[in-house]
Amino acid sequence: MFNYVTGFVFSKDLQHVVLLEKLSPAWQKGLLNGVGGKIEDGESPIQAMVRECEEETGVFISESNWTRYAHLTKPTYFELDVFFSISDLAFSAKTIEKEQVHLLKIDNIPNNIIPNLKWLIPLALDQSLKFKKPVTFIEN
Repeated sequence: MFNYVTGFVFSKDLQHVVLLEKLSPAWQKGLLNGVGGKIEDGESPIQAMVRECEEETGVFISESNWTRYAHLTKPTYFELDVFFSISDLAFSAKTIEKEQVHLLKIDNIPNNIIPNLKWLIPLALDQSLKFKKPVTFIEN
């Protein structure tokens, strides 16, 4: 079983989001995805989210400023915890590793994105939802 996190850093005005242009795995190459990666041994999902954000964008966002709003799982294959943060630190995000960091306008996100971002981003932005517990999606 693989355990991952991905997250979206939105600007305070909710008009921009930070996405990465993926180089790997092969099925993601050239597509935009949230910030994230594998959860390391001994790490909680929120700790992994904080670490991945800083490693990939140079931006440190503390645990208390992330909201876990979705959990996707395919039993015996993977689990993915999905987070968002609302912070103008989005404007400070920059390319740190090989994957290019992009700050995009929400109303102008290109089509070359991981398919589930088409609903994960609007779900995070739905301010009528409180996300006391993450929404869970199970693929059979």
